[in-house]
Amino acid sequence: MGSTSICVVGSLNADLIAYVGEQGSAASYATGSNFEMAAGGKSLNAAMSIASLDPAAVTLVGRVGSDDLGSFIMGTLQARGISTEGVISDDRIHTGVGHVRVNPEGEYDTVVVPGANGKFSAADVDAFLDGHEPPAFVVLNLEVPLPVVRHAATRFRELGTTVVLNLSPVHAGARSLLRLADVVVLNRSEACHVLDVPAETDERLLLTALREAGAKTPVLTLGEGGVVALDGNDFLQEKVEPTQIVNSIGAGDSFLAAMVLAMANDHPFSVSLRAANEAGRLVCGRPESFLTSDDIRHIEKAIGVPLAKVS
Repeated sequence: MGSTSICVVGSLNADLIAYVGEQGSAASYATGSNFEMAAGGKSLNAAMSIASLDPAAVTLVGRVGSDDLGSFIMGTLQARGISTEGVISDDRIHTGVGHVRVNPEGEYDTVVVPGANGKFSAADVDAFLDGHEPPAFVVLNLEVPLPVVRHAATRFRELGTTVVLNLSPVHAGARSLLRLADVVVLNRSEACHVLDVPAETDERLLLTALREAGAKTPVLTLGEGGVVALDGNDFLQEKVEPTQIVNSIGAGDSFLAAMVLAMANDHPFSVSLRAANEAGRLVCGRPESFLTSDDIRHIEKAIGVPLAKVS
């Protein structure tokens, strides 16, 4: 990727994942078919997926605790070749935890205990920027405190960085961030929540309303319906091939990573959406929550061009 750089700022979690068995549950008791621990969090997932093409191109900035879970996350990042220079180890609080249950259909629910993510601060962002050249792209989400996301979006944009914001998990105040990002990615339910409109609102109307609320390039993910977006005056739509869902954890993060990878390598936005769509589909089909180098080859075959710049 040459001098192109992508900075992912935000959350790092240890995901404790329980797969609910086919027999379901009785009362408040469910029997699981499998359990695993994985490095997760929206920011970590995105960084891991970006690193599947070029580990040197991505920097991850966030916090973990000085505990066994934090060491597990650091080891996972280092094994993927991602620098941990931007990850602060906090000895005052535990590493963030995602307590995840995946049902037999591959859908999940999560209880997130923020831990060190909740202590991530504007000062952490400033410290990183004071010691590094501004990246070409920054990827943000809402798994760290909203004022910190607002500060990061403002600082990076002032430095000329393209700001890509995943408006998830959505909560009060999220709408105020729309004007601070160059590209905003969210799903239908998140869009309806942010705009305070009925769930059945037409997709084009949602995109138009997001644009009017300040989103320069709004992207609306639709699950098995694919993705729609407004790029300038162009309405873009990409369908997705059906897939057997094993685990949808990380699908949105992998979507985001592939989109930014394609953008960073100067592909048209329509191609970036096509790559993102395929990335989300691939990750849904297996337990892991991020892309592999084999996935990159599948994505390149699907979009018909290499993701990386040709020297």
